[in-house]
Amino acid sequence: TERLEAVRKDQDGADRDVVVLQNGFVQLVGFIPPDVQQRIIDTVRELGVSPESGFFAERFDGTKVSADVSRMYLGVHWNSISQSWEKVRGNLGGAPVAALPKMLADMYDEAVKRANRELTRGPNKKRKLTPFVEGKVPNVGVTNFYEPSGSMQMHQDKSESKSSMDAGYAVMGICIGDACEFTYATEAPAGGKKPKAVRLESGDVYLFGGESRMMWHGVSKVVPRTAPPSLRLPPRRFKV
Repeated sequence: TERLEAVRKDQDGADRDVVVLQNGFVQLVGFIPPDVQQRIIDTVRELGVSPESGFFAERFDGTKVSADVSRMYLGVHWNSISQSWEKVRGNLGGAPVAALPKMLADMYDEAVKRANRELTRGPNKKRKLTPFVEGKVPNVGVTNFYEPSGSMQMHQDKSESKSSMDAGYAVMGICIGDACEFTYATEAPAGGKKPKAVRLESGDVYLFGGESRMMWHGVSKVVPRTAPPSLRLPPRRFKV
């Protein structure tokens, strides 16, 4: 099987490129190598160019405001008018939803296992961090295609089923193309309190679940002209 991650090792075997930002929120730096990034781009591009089931502009989905972001759902579609998940794009002409590619579901499984190996050994073991739930096969993917001026309001991912949220199943994000400033907080933005921020580069993967499953998060800005030059992708940020 193809190894998806490209990580460096310390002498004790720990991954220096697995960053635990807080309990339940992990960044896998450089997890997706460039050739696999290109495979993801090519796979999603083929789905996204369809006028019936491809990318569409959605500024407000009932939860958050996005600026200069195109979106496409895979597996099931979020109907922002009925506020429900559907097998067809009920608010966009009624076409069937494109299937979630198996390669992306496999990456989810591999990312969760990689994060858990780091959460349960070395210094992190002493912190008594909660590992992510393994063995859950994802059935929905959300692809966001950010213009260089794109951003996304701080929000919680709370449209999924109550059982899924209560179980704390991890949400995964695959970052490709231009870097971004990813903001996050445990509480709703209020007053002058600034959220924390982490820079996500092309090839990075993040996971949040467990205690952080209802974490507030968003994208404050895209950092133009930071994508790897080898990628065949317009100057944009692409996230699955």
